[in-house]
Amino acid sequence: MSTKSQRCVNWRPEEDEALCKGWVSVSEDGAIGTNQAINTFGSVGPELRKYQAIASRFKTINQQCSLWKACLTKANMNPQSGSNLHDVEVYAKTIFLNDNKPPNRPFKLYHAWKILKDCPKWNDINEPPTQRSFGASASIVNLDNDADDITMPSPRPEGLDKQKAAKT
Repeated sequence: MSTKSQRCVNWRPEEDEALCKGWVSVSEDGAIGTNQAINTFGSVGPELRKYQAIASRFKTINQQCSLWKACLTKANMNPQSGSNLHDVEVYAKTIFLNDNKPPNRPFKLYHAWKILKDCPKWNDINEPPTQRSFGASASIVNLDNDADDITMPSPRPEGLDKQKAAKT
């Protein structure tokens, strides 16, 4: 008689948020970010989740939030005249419904998106290679603009060596 593995209970938004906050915290701490064991995230909620379930859930969150980011980017490329941010978001929802597989499934991870969208490392790993910035030499600066108009990209967290040195 074979034993069937039982499916865990559905992830609640609070657990998704805890998982995303944990990923952001670990990824921004260069001293432990690359040396973190996956089973460290064993309890992200009131229930103990297996590390395979945690890895699977974050993979789903990462994929869905990456798709949502791409839909927002696409919606922002050609906004209609007179449209506002709400209109752009509605258009992005339409793109998400139509362009993703399976179709007609709405984006439901806004709670996770709010956490990941501001994380520099998450944004770096979820940009297409042609849009990634590899240091200051790859940045494009328009010399016709005043110095006050130039906005710098958000800095990435310090590296492993700098963070370890700062802790000692």
